[in-house]
Amino acid sequence: MEIGSLTKFWQIIYSIIREFWRITESSIEDAAIRNNIPVELYYYSELGLDTFSIEDFQKRDPFTNPEQFERLFARFDVKGWITPMPDEQYQVTEKTRGWARTIIQAGDAQLAKLESFTDIDLERLVVLLKQIVTENETAPEPPEKWAIFKRFRVANETSPLLVRTREYMMDLFAYRDDSHLSAARPHFGQAGIVWSVLGSVWNKDAANAGQMVEAMASRGYDVADYDVAIQAAMEIGWIETADTPDKFRPTQKGRKLREQVESLTNEYFYHPWSVLVQSELDELYALLTKLHDQLVVYNK
Repeated sequence: MEIGSLTKFWQIIYSIIREFWRITESSIEDAAIRNNIPVELYYYSELGLDTFSIEDFQKRDPFTNPEQFERLFARFDVKGWITPMPDEQYQVTEKTRGWARTIIQAGDAQLAKLESFTDIDLERLVVLLKQIVTENETAPEPPEKWAIFKRFRVANETSPLLVRTREYMMDLFAYRDDSHLSAARPHFGQAGIVWSVLGSVWNKDAANAGQMVEAMASRGYDVADYDVAIQAAMEIGWIETADTPDKFRPTQKGRKLREQVESLTNEYFYHPWSVLVQSELDELYALLTKLHDQLVVYNK
């Protein structure tokens, strides 16, 4: 199967996920406030709600300041949401998982209401997505299958079709992360912030440390952190100064590396899609496009 013909799928899938977030996240946040539950239980459900540790969290998210996780763990420990274990790990309690499920289901309830608005064969869409997700689980490594096995799932076979669609798409989101990190981590090791710097200038999201703080505010790093990372990226030949001393751009080496990693990411991500024949892929893309367009109209 030609990978190039499949790359359009991730763009439409990620766009649909973003439209889903627009529908669900305000309800999830409201439910968290109403029940006095930390909304981070929703955000970190993608990192798993079994045990918490810096090491585990960085397997899925090596780009966020680990001090941010440490502060979260301390707060959760004091409040009784997690309990300390040996080796700097914390056990997430069953009660905590139950409350996380409750607030996530508040968002899923909004998707269930939306089903009557759509005129899409959601049952067929679920069947096609499930085939890919099932194939992801059994495909040979790489990628390392950490995210797809660790993430906390709420939907099941009895959930509304649109909720199951969302869950399968989040499985694909997780597998995309597994694929990208398997392709990229050999190049940055523990220095995720340096890879973020290269990504920022390569994507033209930010050209200097100040802009990176703004563009990646959720990562929890400050200007000084990015200044150090920029210097490191320059020393290994990934970026160089641009038109002015305070702006940076990728070098030929940096561009080539990013392109190689993106190509390998796609290779890992789309390899399991061979489970579908061309007519099924065409059908899937048509269903995804129709769903995306209807979600955009609904969210206006």
